[in-house]
Amino acid sequence: MKKSLFLAVSVAAVSFHLTAGEAAAQRAAGPEVAIIDLGYIFKNHVRFKMMTDDLRADVDQAEADIKAAKGALEKLAQGLESYRKGSAEYKSLEEEVARRSSDLNLQIKVQKRNFVEQEAKNLYSVYQEMVERVKYYADQNGVALVLQFNGDPIEQIDAPGVQSQLNRMVVYYNRAIDITPIILEELNASVPRRPAAPVGPSTGPRQGVPLKR
Repeated sequence: MKKSLFLAVSVAAVSFHLTAGEAAAQRAAGPEVAIIDLGYIFKNHVRFKMMTDDLRADVDQAEADIKAAKGALEKLAQGLESYRKGSAEYKSLEEEVARRSSDLNLQIKVQKRNFVEQEAKNLYSVYQEMVERVKYYADQNGVALVLQFNGDPIEQIDAPGVQSQLNRMVVYYNRAIDITPIILEELNASVPRRPAAPVGPSTGPRQGVPLKR
């Protein structure tokens, strides 16, 4: 009885090692290089779209406020016509108009800088998230190198289009090494969805075949 039990355990242990070895062999035999289309990721990243929409709304509101402020300033400046040029009242109002104009220009400059910085933060945040997801996927699948590429089709042959193709690092790729669909799906999986908005032109599904995990 003890001998049979020992034999069963030994067989199980051998089977485990064989299975693990086969898995390791399959992992080693898989592609060590993968590619990812960052442009496609950013266009279809749900959280990035939300952040972009929020920033656009803030920009639109700021532009509306500035437009209203400019209108009020123009109306105030028109009041100069009511006073004799060089009079105390004229000089006082002229100084008020100049002060408000300077304040408004400073406000515009600061807001523009803040919006640019916020846009950069949004890009960096999503990029870092994507890099971490790619690293995790690569570690799990034995991928040693992930290259960035542009999967957009060539719409028209012209000078700029040809130049763009010449600048591409990836000239040809097997669709089996395109991990863009996998990474995008994982990035979007944890994002809470907002109510559906009007749908714009679709970027279309990826045609690549994901690597087997």
